Amino acid sequence: MTLGLQDRVALITGASRGIGYAIAKALQEQGVRVALIARDEAALKSAAATLPSPGPENVLTVGADVTDTESVRNAVAKAYSWHGRLDIVVNCAGPQVTLSELAETPTETLASALDAKLLGFHRVASAALPLLSDSGSGRIINVAGAAALTLVPNLGVTGINNAAVLAFTNYLASEATKKNVLVNAVSPGPIAETEGLARLATDAELAELIRDALALSRFGQRIDIGNAVAWLCSEAASFVTGTTIDCDGGMRLGNLYAPGWEPGTIKE
Repeated sequence: MTLGLQDRVALITGASRGIGYAIAKALQEQGVRVALIARDEAALKSAAATLPSPGPENVLTVGADVTDTESVRNAVAKAYSWHGRLDIVVNCAGPQVTLSELAETPTETLASALDAKLLGFHRVASAALPLLSDSGSGRIINVAGAAALTLVPNLGVTGINNAAVLAFTNYLASEATKKNVLVNAVSPGPIAETEGLARLATDAELAELIRDALALSRFGQRIDIGNAVAWLCSEAASFVTGTTIDCDGGMRLGNLYAPGWEPGTIKE
């Protein structure tokens, strides 16, 4: 299905692999020119080479660290200067999953996770919003995660971070209406072929518990998230802002605290 996104320009953080890469691919398949942002420049170039349209007119790679304000500002400026416009920003960069009970988690671990995701999203959005198109094509999409609203054993750090992203999305959506920019979130459940799920899979009991709790009884695919983001960027979603799309296989319909499981029995 064509979504009418031809020749728009998108900046995607965390785009060298996983969900970020899948979002870049889904947008490019709709004719969007994509600027891929991540810390690992070699991984970025490798990812860019495998996109459907890898040429310099269609994909730009920019090495940047979302925990560094100046680095973010430079990356956003480069993405804007590339074609003289910026229509879409997708915040997808984030830390690896932390598996631990909150009371046993060092404060520094939580602070570092928030810096890499919530504050990173804020840095990117703050730099990009003044440059985003005010013609109606302007979008900011924040990638959260199902643990924001579904209690997952030992995933408190991730859940807190993602819940903060949802609040950030709502407030930013209200403020961005002055610029005619729509701000929404996509909240994935467990997605195959991602570092997050690979991390959870190191605890086979937890991975099995999560899969069995999904209403669809299977893990999602990266393209599921890419398609949701592409739709939010389209004119079909022109009356949607301050909303979260849960792409979680019905995770909130399940029961993660299954019979026989007791808090504290699953640890890193």
